[in-house]
Amino acid sequence: MIRALLRFIIRFMIAVVVVAFLVYVWPTRWRYDHVSVDGNTYPVRMDRMSGDSDMLVPDQGWVPVEGDSGESGSEGTQPTAARAAP
Repeated sequence: MIRALLRFIIRFMIAVVVVAFLVYVWPTRWRYDHVSVDGNTYPVRMDRMSGDSDMLVPDQGWVPVEGDSGESGSEGTQPTAARAAP
């Protein structure tokens, strides 16, 4: 009986560690990339859960990126937040 309880506790602890790893380490909430606008490069973070993107603009902080989210790497399009940046 003690052996069964010990095995249960060990399996439970392993499960807790695996779940904690999956929730807090892999994958992280944000995926980071960059966007080039008018010769300037800005960091961009994308929320893996909702798909929303924010761009780090100097003096404004993280600004939501508006526009077509399905077109990545398009040369002719600029995020709305980039157009408002000085």
